[in-house]
Amino acid sequence: MKNLKLIVNLIVVTSSLMFFQCTSDYTAIPGQDGENGTNGIDGVDGIDGIDGVGTQVCIDCHSDTHRSGIWDAYLTSNHGGDPAYSYESWDRGTRESCASCHNNEGFIDYIETGAVAVADASGNSYGISNPLSCTGCHDSHSSFDFENDGNDMAVRTAAPVDFKVFAEDPNLDDYILDYGNASNLCANCHQPRRGTPTPDANGKYMNTSTHWGPHHGPQTALLEGLLGAYTTFTLVEAIPAVKQAKHRTDTGSCVDCHMRHTTDGSYGHSWNPTRNNCSDCHGGPVEELKVTGLEEDMDTLGHLLEQVIGQAIARDANGDYQPVFEADGVTPVPVVGIVHYDAGDDAWHPVRGLFDLKAAEAAWNFLFILEDRSKGIHNPDYAKSLIKNSIANLQ
Repeated sequence: MKNLKLIVNLIVVTSSLMFFQCTSDYTAIPGQDGENGTNGIDGVDGIDGIDGVGTQVCIDCHSDTHRSGIWDAYLTSNHGGDPAYSYESWDRGTRESCASCHNNEGFIDYIETGAVAVADASGNSYGISNPLSCTGCHDSHSSFDFENDGNDMAVRTAAPVDFKVFAEDPNLDDYILDYGNASNLCANCHQPRRGTPTPDANGKYMNTSTHWGPHHGPQTALLEGLLGAYTTFTLVEAIPAVKQAKHRTDTGSCVDCHMRHTTDGSYGHSWNPTRNNCSDCHGGPVEELKVTGLEEDMDTLGHLLEQVIGQAIARDANGDYQPVFEADGVTPVPVVGIVHYDAGDDAWHPVRGLFDLKAAEAAWNFLFILEDRSKGIHNPDYAKSLIKNSIANLQ
């Protein structure tokens, strides 16, 4: 028993010595952490915000409720890939020459880099062509300080635009379209691109395409008062000066007329002008707005152009178009009409042939006003002058 007590006492003493050693001053050992440092000073509490203000500005636009009306309107528009319009526009956007406007991805590439993808061996730049969509026109806000900087609606660009037209007029080489707002985005594509007809060595004009005329979006040209054809005309009415249209000087904006004053939650994304927009200036419903006499003059000019006599053309062995003659090699084979109306698709189409330049200029003006699709409203005085002068010089 005494031996057992001795053993217990020895264990207690030994344990005490071990404990004392563990709690004595620390000696640093290489490769081991040192002691924790002194705690820092607590930070200052922030100021409480006001519930809802920070995010509500974003939610006002970036919500399904807000966007549903916009999306529904977009799907009814030509931009939205309306099936009736699809072949005429979006199906051709795989091509390098068309992709910058007829393909959503091509448009983005063009705006961001100044060019579209290079065509592959098949001649296509893109494997698929998608209609211009939200991501085409909208990217990110340049500023979130809407109160001071305004809401730019995150449009992809509002920069001024080169007037991209293949014209002989050197005055148009450096012409800039600038409407001072998001309308510049529209101006990238709504241009005629082709120039007015020019004579060959014999003073004639050879049309080799059934798609001849201003490209299918000459709205900016009419709004500006540019690209009418009348070099061979004896003018019976003066041609209005450039940039004098009231829709150019009073609004100067595509978005002002085509996207304001909607009450259906679409915020103008059908791009059809609302009655309220027109009533602001004209005081009447949109159904009553038209350019007086222009529709009748267009009918008159169309029938005159259908009676124009030209010379038939055909491709030679090299694939080039040449005038066609009768068997005697001297008498021209006639072609009737420089344009013709097709009841099947309710549309006017150019006719291939060799024509007097005066007839070609009158036909250009006719197709210009047709392709603009505003029935002259973008620039009434300019439209009326072009058509009246065309009629007078054909008669």
